[in-house]
Amino acid sequence: MSVLFITGTDTDAGKTVATVLISEFLADNGLNFIPFKPVQTGAVLHNGSLSAPDIMTYELSLGIKQPVAEFLFTTPCSPHLAAKLDHVQIDTNKLTLSVNKLTRNHQGVMVEGAGGLFVPLTSEGYCMIDWMEELKAPVVLVARAGVGTINHTLLSIEAMKNRGIQIAGLLFNDLAQDEPEIIADNIQMITKMSGVSAIGMIPYQQDIQQTLLDREKKKKCYEKWDYTILEEALQIGSKSAVGEK
Repeated sequence: MSVLFITGTDTDAGKTVATVLISEFLADNGLNFIPFKPVQTGAVLHNGSLSAPDIMTYELSLGIKQPVAEFLFTTPCSPHLAAKLDHVQIDTNKLTLSVNKLTRNHQGVMVEGAGGLFVPLTSEGYCMIDWMEELKAPVVLVARAGVGTINHTLLSIEAMKNRGIQIAGLLFNDLAQDEPEIIADNIQMITKMSGVSAIGMIPYQQDIQQTLLDREKKKKCYEKWDYTILEEALQIGSKSAVGEK
């Protein structure tokens, strides 16, 4: 039983793209991990019913049906507020049970979080990082590659370290086609200051949706990634039961 958690430094860091690419990267190395987005806001109408955009991306890119979100909301905002507007309370125990159920039927589960670490799931202030701490799964932190990423990424790393959360590695995403020298220095400084290894980088894509539909383009995105970092993290993480106190 293996669980890998995908989080980001903030909402638009590229978690969904990273989830798809990591899934295929692991598959190329003999590990079958199914993506799971348990909480989705900003639902869209598709074929007459509400659908989760991130799960639709999984299905279009990977070509197979994916697990549905446990909590799906229409308003594109923080989960706690989206739930309140829909007169629903997010049950975090239900989230953990859903992950447990998926692990019984699949080699591994890749859980994509909503937003960043301190996005509230409930009006009481229970945040994504609180659930991550309970899951005890290794975490891949997705961060921008360009200017401004050092502060955001180091703060996210520090927060997880303070909770004793295992950080599997960092995955940088070149969203703005930043200068290579700036990107290289950002990655070097972050790994040096945090002691956390970089799995690799998602290179800039002019049309990421087209990339996700093209097998060869996707492979080029992760061909330089370091698999040993993920492999080691999963070996350590598999020793901890999901939801174990």
